[in-house]
Amino acid sequence: MYKLAALDLDGTLLNRDGNISKRNIQAIQKAQDLGVHIVLATGRYFMQTKRILDQLDFKGILVSNDGTATINTENKALIGEYSFSIEDIAPLIHYCRRHHIHFSICTAFDVYVEWMEDIHEQQYQVYEITPTIHRDVLSIQEKIMKCTIGDQNKIGGWQEIPLPAPERLRKRIDLEFHREYVHAQSNKTKALIHLLDSYHIKKSEMMAIGDHYNDLDMIEFAGLGIAMGNAPDDIKAIANDVTLSNDEDGVFHAFSKYIF
Repeated sequence: MYKLAALDLDGTLLNRDGNISKRNIQAIQKAQDLGVHIVLATGRYFMQTKRILDQLDFKGILVSNDGTATINTENKALIGEYSFSIEDIAPLIHYCRRHHIHFSICTAFDVYVEWMEDIHEQQYQVYEITPTIHRDVLSIQEKIMKCTIGDQNKIGGWQEIPLPAPERLRKRIDLEFHREYVHAQSNKTKALIHLLDSYHIKKSEMMAIGDHYNDLDMIEFAGLGIAMGNAPDDIKAIANDVTLSNDEDGVFHAFSKYIF
């Protein structure tokens, strides 16, 4: 029997409308009743998952922001992290300030900005993010999970700035005028490995279900890696099995096949 199930959210547990079906909710609750550790492993920030956690009445482990922060949702304890310090991105922040380029700083539980206009506020609302205005993010003492630069006016120049500790950072998203910096070692699988060790669960006793490329590492790693029916073909080819799509309760069907 599988003792731990890692589930992606968007495109996997959530349908195309961003909601969880009754059958998927029931499947998770039944699996937990059977003693299976359910881990939600997502690219979302903690605050972006609140509606989902409430809908599930979920009291378990959340691997957020693609592995940068592992959180016990029952007591909001940070139990694992791949973080960096604000000094690691100080040159970027100084440049963005001088040229009025929007950026945000994500910690385990919060998102900080120094300013935002209506267009930014609207975007944050769409993505269920409630940022905090901070007068000086360089004074933040918390560890940083992600820095996002959104150069909507295409000012440029920041892309070539050398960072003090480039070996600690990687580009999670690297577009010409939009970039996300995270810890170089962060991904879902590394966060999950720490959980397996703490629960004394073998890799062969873990299943992972996902639909996109940020799920690929955990699908490959798990004893049983399952791709959603709506996943790209190359992810399906690597997975051990393919379930139905996120609009067809694919998680429920995978649990019914391998856990119940």
